[in-house]
Amino acid sequence: MYKRIIVVVASALFALLALLAAIITGLYDRDFPQAIHTGSRISLDFSESNISITKAFDTLEKLDARWGLGLVKVAPDLKGDGDAQIFVALNNEGFPKEFTWFGGEGTGKIVGKERLATSYPDGLYLVTGKETHLNELVNSLKQSGVKVSRTDASIFRSLEFVVRERGFAAAVVAAFALIAALALFWLSLRARGRALRVLGGCPTVQIQMQDLSGFGGALLLAALVVAMVSAGYVGIFHGWMYVGAFLKALVSLQVAIIGVSLFVAFVMSASAWPSATMLATRQPAVKSLRVAAIVIQVLTFLLVVAATGPAWSTYKHSSAMAAEMAQWKQLADQVAIVFATDVDEMDRLEPQIGKLVKEAESRDKVALSYTFTKEMGLPADSGKYSAVSFVNQRWLDLVTKGAPQSAVKPVPYRSIPKGLIQMVREETKLLSRHGFSRELFAQLQFMQPVKGFQLPVAQGGGGQSLHFADDVLVVVVPSIYDAFNDSTLTSMASTSNIVFTGVAATQQLLKNHGLDVRALREHGIHGELHIAYIAEDGILQAQFAANVVRLQSFALIALVVAFTVATVISALITAILRAKHDFPLRLAGQSWARILWNRVVKELLIGTGLAGIVVMLQRPDAMEAVLVIAVYGLLVVPLSHLFATRYCFNGVIRRRI
Repeated sequence: MYKRIIVVVASALFALLALLAAIITGLYDRDFPQAIHTGSRISLDFSESNISITKAFDTLEKLDARWGLGLVKVAPDLKGDGDAQIFVALNNEGFPKEFTWFGGEGTGKIVGKERLATSYPDGLYLVTGKETHLNELVNSLKQSGVKVSRTDASIFRSLEFVVRERGFAAAVVAAFALIAALALFWLSLRARGRALRVLGGCPTVQIQMQDLSGFGGALLLAALVVAMVSAGYVGIFHGWMYVGAFLKALVSLQVAIIGVSLFVAFVMSASAWPSATMLATRQPAVKSLRVAAIVIQVLTFLLVVAATGPAWSTYKHSSAMAAEMAQWKQLADQVAIVFATDVDEMDRLEPQIGKLVKEAESRDKVALSYTFTKEMGLPADSGKYSAVSFVNQRWLDLVTKGAPQSAVKPVPYRSIPKGLIQMVREETKLLSRHGFSRELFAQLQFMQPVKGFQLPVAQGGGGQSLHFADDVLVVVVPSIYDAFNDSTLTSMASTSNIVFTGVAATQQLLKNHGLDVRALREHGIHGELHIAYIAEDGILQAQFAANVVRLQSFALIALVVAFTVATVISALITAILRAKHDFPLRLAGQSWARILWNRVVKELLIGTGLAGIVVMLQRPDAMEAVLVIAVYGLLVVPLSHLFATRYCFNGVIRRRI
């Protein structure tokens, strides 16, 4: 019966670890796509070599064909069909046209080497074939002056990354806490039998081995069942190619948890060994576990209270994450220009960038959002506004797509705080093409989101991060090119605060203004301008955050279960030790409340103090959630004592205790 309880609880724990392993497998598959059998990847930089573009590709193709490396170059999708990147096979044999990811989000497309006709050989290459001669390739390229960085596929690297993340580490801590509570539960059940075996002269080592083997066997059974079921699920619904990586991650976590649990059980067992004095004085066998039970109860209570605030705050932001995910998907065809150049080269490119923006604006293919937040130094007189965002109409059209028609509304000029007006005047004077212009300033439109709508705007200096706010002052510029000088436009483009529509259209703009790779080389510029979808990282980050929410919720549940188990066991040990005192009092007619008063009040006071210390140190935003979980903890204490004391009273009546 009790072994079944341990197996069931441990199975729930290992199911939590299976979810963690699935997230790890998804991250691993993004780095090393398993659908095309990626075993390694290499990053190549030809900038300091004397190899021409044509010769570089010819060399890579010949070495790839000779050694069967299966090289695939990761490149931006020039078709602009919404995919963030494509995979270009240097030799076309044996590759599918497209493949799916472990997580099922979108597809990866494999195209022929003709797609590299206008590309430069620098970048990331996946090794999907034989790796026998990979070191020879690396050494050969290094001898030619090429910078080469090699990374081999390893699920354990992804495992290490995830476990170090704060949100994911909470799940591991919860697993340790729950396993310690299970170990305490197991030892409390074995205490009486162990005392009898000690009294009968059974060797200590044999008793320890029997206790640990029984506990470890229950954990192994649960781990095996969860591993088999989850591996079957992954194989059927995601693909059997992922089962190996998934099981490596899951089994590694399970082995770590089981190893720690057996160590904890051994330490508690050794520290709570029945003594000859205890046996001679006929003291209850579980008395030796009292200290361990109290320690685990206190630690799990602290963990529950400390984890509640972050978990609840993250959960409340889950709706915001969903909104951000939807917004990033609406921006799926927007791209940014990535400058792989030094500062001097960027300065030389400023006039061409200005003309590029002007042409894109004439086609309504460019959007601007540059947001000043309080952290960036808003004036003290900002009124109700937490941010000021310079945008153009194209940006508003993109981010309000699907929103109510009145997503933003005009703001009367007189109602805007003077500090913000002065800030806008100074920024336009500093950044505009012809200094401060009254005519240009008069054309600016001041708007704000309507009540209940949070407008996405791009963080100033880092357009890859969206800021959702309903208290942002929106400054709509009539023309990006007229409002900002070439230096400012170049800076904003480099930080993704200016974005363009479509990869193919943006690639053509680069060619039109002499900013493609070949034109840059002809003008003696060694750097280059890449095109990248702005939404890819945002979508992945939002998905990552959603996984954190899910795991933190499960971790909090696991901590609550661990605390409840530890509290019940602690109350049961106390009830057994106090049975000689409680039994006659109850027979004399005293109420359970009177009998339990002293021990319950003492634990409630200690629990209240511990919760207060956590709140003072942590100062959580979600105070209500912390109070709810603290009240739950303080409610479990009297209920556990009542249950345990009544159980012992009935046990004495039936002569079981």
